Amino acid sequence: MNDYFRRFIEALSSGNVERRTDLNTGNEAIFQNGHMIAATDYSLSYSSPDLTETVKAEPHLVLFGAGHIGKALYDLGVLQKMRMTVLDDRAELLTEERFPEAERHIGSFEELLAREYDAICPSYVIFTHGHSHDTNCLRYTLRHSSSYIGMIGSKAKSKKALEQLREEGFSDEALASVHTPVGLPIGAETPEEIAISIMAEIISVFRSGEGFTTVDPDLLKILSEKSGMVIRIIRKNGSAPRATGTMMFVDRERTYGTIGGGNIEKEAIAEARKALVLGTSTFSKEYNLTAHGDIGMVCGGNETLLFSKI
Repeated sequence: MNDYFRRFIEALSSGNVERRTDLNTGNEAIFQNGHMIAATDYSLSYSSPDLTETVKAEPHLVLFGAGHIGKALYDLGVLQKMRMTVLDDRAELLTEERFPEAERHIGSFEELLAREYDAICPSYVIFTHGHSHDTNCLRYTLRHSSSYIGMIGSKAKSKKALEQLREEGFSDEALASVHTPVGLPIGAETPEEIAISIMAEIISVFRSGEGFTTVDPDLLKILSEKSGMVIRIIRKNGSAPRATGTMMFVDRERTYGTIGGGNIEKEAIAEARKALVLGTSTFSKEYNLTAHGDIGMVCGGNETLLFSKI
């Protein structure tokens, strides 16, 4: 099972995955481009699963630049509880005081672009203090998996950078995926307005397509290392607090992640710990979230949780 979650993380590094689940046994498998990547039980075919989901990694913002726009975009990321990484060669700007919740990397861009970072299909945004730095950062991002690439600059500057990279052998398809000039056209002028236009574009790209669920790679890492009970929302209707596919993990001492808080989470944690004591492996339970339900919530609707021991 632990190897399954390690391979889950690796698959997300190259893009979205399809998760297929047998709800009777709790066994699941992940597929990418129609091919099975990993499974909790390889003896099953997963050809007719009870539940099929498209899964993508939760947003991770990687900012090349810690200037005014970078700070404003970081502040928007904090509001959304995004994981963030900021890179710059100006130590006086990339400080703990300005970016307390980000992973910070300071050094020359030559040094910074020679490294690999712990980011699963992130959203890259480029706004350094030099055109050559921007082009070098763009080259770096195009060589890595991403969910979004944006680079600030005029149309003339953007065209020049893209033509240079095309001459270096980057495909038209790859270059067409770059959002430059960056941000939605809302007439933004101030750093804060520009940051809003960029974040709106990132959200628009991330949320495009049919329904999907997101997963926190850090939670998958925990699942690959520990034993306990995974709790996952497998069905919902009405105004339940979290989306289908949301997961949390419970062992006998701690909890990781959330399925929305409130009484349903309190009840689910107690149910999971009871199952761990009894040795129960897999089961599901439906919760009524209306005012007339038995757990005293007023969200409305119903939610079914799958409990799977790992």
